[in-house]
Amino acid sequence: MKEIAPGIFVESAYPPYNLALIRTSQGGIVIDLPPNPLHALNWLEQARAVANPLRYVVMTDGKQERQFATAACNIPIIATTEILRAMAVYSEERGRREFAEALTSRYPDEVATLNKLAPHRPAFAFDDSFTFYAEERTLCFESIPGSAPGSLWVLVPSENLLIAGDTVVDETVPSLSHTPDSKAWMNTMSALAHREAVRSIVPGRGRPVITNGDIEPQREFIRVMRRAARTLLRRGSNSMSLSQTAQELGQTFFNRQGQKAVKEIKAGLEQLIREFTFEDAAISEKAAAEETIEENE
Repeated sequence: MKEIAPGIFVESAYPPYNLALIRTSQGGIVIDLPPNPLHALNWLEQARAVANPLRYVVMTDGKQERQFATAACNIPIIATTEILRAMAVYSEERGRREFAEALTSRYPDEVATLNKLAPHRPAFAFDDSFTFYAEERTLCFESIPGSAPGSLWVLVPSENLLIAGDTVVDETVPSLSHTPDSKAWMNTMSALAHREAVRSIVPGRGRPVITNGDIEPQREFIRVMRRAARTLLRRGSNSMSLSQTAQELGQTFFNRQGQKAVKEIKAGLEQLIREFTFEDAAISEKAAAEETIEENE
């Protein structure tokens, strides 16, 4: 665990994630857990050794792997309202059963460390933003359009530091495979680039700390991915053209990461094509409805 500012720590021992801990007079704030239950338990013990008691655990997005991590958590969770709504399915027996089956399938040996295979739903959820006040520091939580549903980040104004989750990554492929609105994510990144109050960033993956200027490659990658997906959709993409485009983008942006990056890029292109197809269908439907109204007037 590395202390990157007074009372603020980053743990990168559970790749590919950067996990954070903020020590306050009211207890420790843990930001993100690794999805592996054994790793999550170990990380919480590490955090307790530095900032006991632990006050809250923060979920920076609502991907299934983030939800998996909650099964090892007995600490109140902070998340966005979108995540709380998504996890409401676990109030039903079928939802809990499917969660347990998915967790067991992914981590068959590690689940033995858990008392029960049940998710821990957020105790505190918010829509827009809120501020946490402690004697020695203030933390600003913001719900933002990011890499996955329910994304949030945490700003530490006293340190000009942003803990960004997977909305910002470093030297790795930004995952678009769960992104509900890529344009909104791109706009979030553009706004961040011009946010003078943020000088340092803890990305969700990559180096423990980067500067605000280091996000430009990610912004460019998202722009290029959107253009490539639009081109594929317009030309009627097939498996071969999709694979070829992913290969080319992998060589251009993440050549040293080989086929792992290409696989991530391909999944991102597929999600973008689905997103654009849905958008185009909605636009066509709206235009047809407006035309019908005009004809009937």
